Amino acid sequence: MINKITKIFLMFAFAKAMTSCVQESTLEQEIQSIPLQVALVPFHEDFATADVDELPRLKEQFPQFFPASVEDSIWEAKLLGKDTIQNILEDAVKAANFDYYKIQEEIELVMKHVEYYFPEFEPVPIITVLSEVDDDLKVVPTPQFLLIGIDNYLGPNNDLYKGVSKYKSVTMDRNRLPADVALAYAKLFVPPTSDRGFLEQMIYYGKLHYVQQLFAPSSTTAQLMGYPEDKMLFAQENEEYIYRYFVDKELLFKADPKSISRFLLPAPFSKFYLEIDQETPGAVGQFIGYQIVSSYASTNNATVADVIQASAIDIFNTSRYKPRS
Repeated sequence: MINKITKIFLMFAFAKAMTSCVQESTLEQEIQSIPLQVALVPFHEDFATADVDELPRLKEQFPQFFPASVEDSIWEAKLLGKDTIQNILEDAVKAANFDYYKIQEEIELVMKHVEYYFPEFEPVPIITVLSEVDDDLKVVPTPQFLLIGIDNYLGPNNDLYKGVSKYKSVTMDRNRLPADVALAYAKLFVPPTSDRGFLEQMIYYGKLHYVQQLFAPSSTTAQLMGYPEDKMLFAQENEEYIYRYFVDKELLFKADPKSISRFLLPAPFSKFYLEIDQETPGAVGQFIGYQIVSSYASTNNATVADVIQASAIDIFNTSRYKPRS
């Protein structure tokens, strides 16, 4: 009798999983069929190959990249190959041999997902620039264009990143670009919370990553979170213990800046003050927030608007979140 009941249960579970897969496949086909195409303008290449007498043309074509406060002599020195940093960056990006057609395709697909969930979204051209490896300029969405600091995606072991902390350099990988674009756009639709409580902040990041995942469903969880693969695995395998720590230490309903710094902000590792700290990813609380929000969306059949508008406490109370043990 028990075996028969077990078999029936497994059959229903299998059927449900198959139905879910078919629905997801149908949705992806619908999204991919959206007639959206945007131009990719490799401004960094245009600048690198331009002669100094082409500076007026570049300034007219791309005025946003030539602030009036910077004298022409600075740009002329770069164009003449007299700027050492500029030369190093140009050589490193050229050596990376990026497939810009593939990059364009991937970002277009992210934009299709954004437009599907937010029909008011207006696609814009993609412009690649050299940012001097500025983390704040990896991906910058504006109403006129999507800015990509292409020198931030040369691969974590690139010589250019030798002085960059490992937890940051691991994210400087070409394969993580779609996830980064998705996160940049998610930040436009998920309003930040002014509440400094740990739960509120954790759910805010959970919302961000949930919407990010909708925009870039092919990205891995590690890419979405910005974690190294091995530390992502640690977080997944120890999800129950991490969550239990937050509960046992009564962190969830406190407004403690130190807890936010220890568990929600980017860092080499999270600070449990235990021997295993070095094995953990920084900002591990963002992963727990993402799991809670995902559980809420699934349990309540919530739309993306429902997820964004719901309060942190409502999400927490109705998520039926059960950490993986």
